[in-house]
Amino acid sequence: MKNILITGGLGYVGGRLAKRMAEEFNITVSSRKATDKGLLGMHGNIALVNHQQLFTKEHFPQNIHTVIHLAALNEHDCVLHPSEAIRVNIDETRMILENSIASGAANFIYFSTAHVYGVPLAGHIHESTVTRPVHPYAITHCTAEDYVIAARDKKVINGIVVRLSNSFGPPVLPQVNRWTLLVNDLCKQAVVNHQLKLLSNGCQYRDFITLADVAEAVVHFTRLPLSKTGNGLFNLGSGASMRVMDMAQLISDEYEKIYGKVIPILLPDAAVATDEPVLDFDITKLCATGFLPANNFSSEINEMLQFCSAHFASNIPV
Repeated sequence: MKNILITGGLGYVGGRLAKRMAEEFNITVSSRKATDKGLLGMHGNIALVNHQQLFTKEHFPQNIHTVIHLAALNEHDCVLHPSEAIRVNIDETRMILENSIASGAANFIYFSTAHVYGVPLAGHIHESTVTRPVHPYAITHCTAEDYVIAARDKKVINGIVVRLSNSFGPPVLPQVNRWTLLVNDLCKQAVVNHQLKLLSNGCQYRDFITLADVAEAVVHFTRLPLSKTGNGLFNLGSGASMRVMDMAQLISDEYEKIYGKVIPILLPDAAVATDEPVLDFDITKLCATGFLPANNFSSEINEMLQFCSAHFASNIPV
């Protein structure tokens, strides 16, 4: 059974990856914080190492087949602490990559972001599209990508860069603070406020992908032979963009199925519909390797609403 190390493996995406991959692999996760056994056990049968161990060759975990690197400052902290973003997102990635190589790891899967292509995301975007990051979060991820691809080109490790679109779904733990993400925020609004309040007119296009599909894609990457990974760059999304308003309507519909009550979708005052550029976040390259996202949005939204109901709602109308 392969040994997999997931940095940031108790975070939003990392927690779901750890829980799914623990079904098939020996999983070790890194965290900067101490975690009690009860919370750790909610992720399945996994081991925990202090994240600081990953910065020295002497303490880096041994016999690791694949490193999945997710540990990074989020987009909000990158704006508040740009120098820290450079240190964590770029330099710490470099150190972990170098120690992964020194330990003999075969694969290094780096989670980047679709926003390396710029803002707003619009038009046909594929892996050869020129990167134009404008946000500190995207800028630092774009630079970290270069280290991973450079190591791949030197043939010292199978470096894979995953440019992730808008993922959504319930975290393993409610303490994971990713409730500012659009779908997560709307699901929480639904069960707490019994309404969905958008900050825009809802006409913007986004490529949403379930965390279930993200996890399955990573399982796929761990099995993918080097010969099928091309230049190591992969877009990871649903491959079918939709408007923000359409996603809000899906959440409203799923809420009605569960609780039998229609909740309103509220727009800002004076909001009017606009013709926004369509987004085609191309995942053809990934699909050509044999992976197809299930895109079961209803199931993931249902699970998210149930999760929010269990952890945040005091009185769900029935």
